[in-house]
Amino acid sequence: MIRAFIDTNVLLNVWFKEIDPRTSRPLWKASLRVLKLVEEGNIKGIVSIFTIMESVHVFRRKGADPKIAQSDIQDLGLEVYIPEIPALLDALTYQLELGVDPYDAVALSSAVNSNCDVLIARDEEFKKRGKGVIKIVSPEEFLSYLEERGLL
Repeated sequence: MIRAFIDTNVLLNVWFKEIDPRTSRPLWKASLRVLKLVEEGNIKGIVSIFTIMESVHVFRRKGADPKIAQSDIQDLGLEVYIPEIPALLDALTYQLELGVDPYDAVALSSAVNSNCDVLIARDEEFKKRGKGVIKIVSPEEFLSYLEERGLL
C-alpha cells in the first residue's frame, strides 16, 4: 500500500474549501479525493503531530474551532507520526541546507522517517527545494500518478 504524507495545506484546502485566486480552480476537490482514498483504506495517509499543531494554529487564526481539525484527522484514519530527536535533527538540516521553513522541514523529515513513498503538498517552492529528498507532488499529480498505474 502506498504511504503518503499529507502536508497541512492539503488538509486546509478541504477544511476551508480553498479556491486558487489566480485561476478560480477549486483546490479542495483533488485534496478531498486524496483524503477519501485514505478514508477508504486505498492508501495509508500520514501526518505529523506538527501538522495537527499547524492546523490548530490556522483554525484559531481564522476564528474556527480547532477541535474540528483534530477530530477530522482521527475520523479519516490518518496515522499521526511523532518525530523523535533524530528526525527533528534531520528537519533542522533540511531547513539549513534546503532553505525550507520550519513546518516544511518537519514535514519533509517526518515523511522520510515514517517511510512514506510520497509527500503530497501544494507549495511549489517546497516541492522544488525538497525534490531530491522524497517525491513531492500536488494532490492532482498524485491522483494522475494513481490513474496512470490503474490504482484508481
